Amino acid sequence: MATKSSSMSFSDLLRNSTVMSDNIKLNAAKVGRYGLDLPEFTTEMDADISKADTLNKEQERLKSELKVKTEELNLIKDKLEGNYALAKKTVKLAEPQANWVAYGIDDKR
Repeated sequence: MATKSSSMSFSDLLRNSTVMSDNIKLNAAKVGRYGLDLPEFTTEMDADISKADTLNKEQERLKSELKVKTEELNLIKDKLEGNYALAKKTVKLAEPQANWVAYGIDDKR
């Protein structure tokens, strides 16, 4: 199995793999003599390139959706924190300290 190359970006890997596969197909007679099972090898490589590209696009879409959901959640969270603080303040004014526990308030004065 080949070693990992961390210096190549994903888009470079896809592009270089496509070029490699295409040129192996063009020179199958020469390259095949050195142990690659052609055309099975290039068919599998092309399928992996296609699958990787599809998964990458799906991952990018999900990242985008996650960013939107995170922003939406943060807005709701900020609003909820404000409402909770206001409710807590109001309960503290309206109820004696002994009753605060019923509202989930554990503060001491």
